Amino acid sequence: MLRVVERVLGEGDLTRDGQPVGRVGYELTLYQEWHEQCGKLIAGGFTVEGLFLAPPSTLESALGTSSPLTLHLDDGRIWHCYVVNPDGLATPADERGFVPAD
Repeated sequence: MLRVVERVLGEGDLTRDGQPVGRVGYELTLYQEWHEQCGKLIAGGFTVEGLFLAPPSTLESALGTSSPLTLHLDDGRIWHCYVVNPDGLATPADERGFVPAD
């Protein structure tokens, strides 16, 4: 089962392979997976669902899965993701969720 851990709204910078892609607004929800094992709930990985809000030219340049994007959230964390359509639908590149920047 998935449980909501956090919802974030803000503006951040998107990069791909360290190169700027553009600035986006974001509306993201972080979920954590939980599994039942021997009558106890065991924490699993994270997933994020959400949208990027930006001019069409920025979103179009972010499309594709050649390499993941990195969103630099306004609170200093990062999220590795992909933009899956021109409307800004975003999906995670891994199960780590939001992580501290290096």
